[in-house]
Amino acid sequence: MTDRSFNVENPQPIDFGRLSLQPGFRLVVVGSNGGIGSTLCQQALALGAQVIGLDTKAAIAERPLTGDVLSLPVDVLDPASIAEAFARLGERFPEIDGLVYVSGIGERPMATLDHSAEQWDRTQDVNLRGAFLVAKAALPRLKPFTGSIVFISSGLAVNVEPGFAAYSASKAGLIAFAKVLAKEVAPAVRVNVVAPGLVLTPFLAGGTGSGAAPSSVSVSDWFGSPERGQAMRDAVPLKRIAEPDDIVAPIFFLLGSGARFITGQTLHINGGRYLS
Repeated sequence: MTDRSFNVENPQPIDFGRLSLQPGFRLVVVGSNGGIGSTLCQQALALGAQVIGLDTKAAIAERPLTGDVLSLPVDVLDPASIAEAFARLGERFPEIDGLVYVSGIGERPMATLDHSAEQWDRTQDVNLRGAFLVAKAALPRLKPFTGSIVFISSGLAVNVEPGFAAYSASKAGLIAFAKVLAKEVAPAVRVNVVAPGLVLTPFLAGGTGSGAAPSSVSVSDWFGSPERGQAMRDAVPLKRIAEPDDIVAPIFFLLGSGARFITGQTLHINGGRYLS
């Protein structure tokens, strides 16, 4: 990744008037049809980016994206499926500028002793192994010395809570993987992580990320009552639960030239609920 000529003393200029994606930015989003992924795709299109969305066949059928997005099916558990998806996107974009891995699944909170081995393995496979396989497929296509990867982890990777053993372990592993990868592929490609807290998406309302998700998003549904939902809001210094846009904007920053000297870092987005 580092054998192409490049002057590290003369990096990509920063456009201080636009610390986000530039028009024409070639972006691949894996997990494109979920709550954060779909918002990411639509906002990227609004900025003039060229977007390819990868998700399961079921997600693409249930929650189709609008606009000029090339949607391709992928199974992140299957290396052959990933290879096929990247071969197809390569027909449109032989080179890409950015990759965001949003795909992830979880279960309703349960004690560690109640986790089955199958639940544990599937969570690790989608959240961690899938990120590894996708990164391997994407790296040869990322534009050297300006290319960027952003993985979506979770605040539960660091600020753990009872009942999330498999999920927290997978997301903590993703942060560690990103750090190693960032050192291995520098200076050609930057690798960073965004770790959201609670976000108003169908995942929060009861979806697991592995199948059909509720159409409505309700904090009360997740926490059991309006009172508990309000208590969760009150626990956040900024007094609300994040919306997808709150996560997407920092992702765009990390992908763009404004973050040209940032790699191997994890950005926690939680309204100040947990301070690092």
